Amino acid sequence: MLIRAAKAVLASMLDDSGVNPSAVTAADVRTTFEVFRRFAAIPADDAAPLEEDGDAVLAQFGTYDFRGQREFSADLTRQFLEAGDEDPPMWQLSCTLHWAPNAETEAVGSGHLWSFGKTLDEFFAEAVVLPGWAWALDGVQAPQDLAIIFDGV
Repeated sequence: MLIRAAKAVLASMLDDSGVNPSAVTAADVRTTFEVFRRFAAIPADDAAPLEEDGDAVLAQFGTYDFRGQREFSADLTRQFLEAGDEDPPMWQLSCTLHWAPNAETEAVGSGHLWSFGKTLDEFFAEAVVLPGWAWALDGVQAPQDLAIIFDGV
């Protein structure tokens, strides 16, 4: 897979798994997490090597107003550093689930975890127990939506 094809690859994988980003169910949260886990294992042919931090995954959560209103989000982001340049471009593909904030999401606070120095299995094992991701994966409440965004950093 090429870095610039990553969004299409992830979107296709989610679609094949029955996840509709504009009509996400509570059960789709776990499916989205598992799809992203499989997606993270697909090599990016034009990324710098892992030892140069060319391909990494970030799990994060918290209540923010990034979209103009306070909402709780649980996010998985894959970050790519292009190979071959002295000042290589960096790209991020984020897969973010959003909920209306409530007392439970306020209580979990915010946090993040990077995959640097970990295997993907270690990373995802740690990510599922992050307080915000543990809450999201409990499937108590369906998200408002799922946003998939590919941006240069």
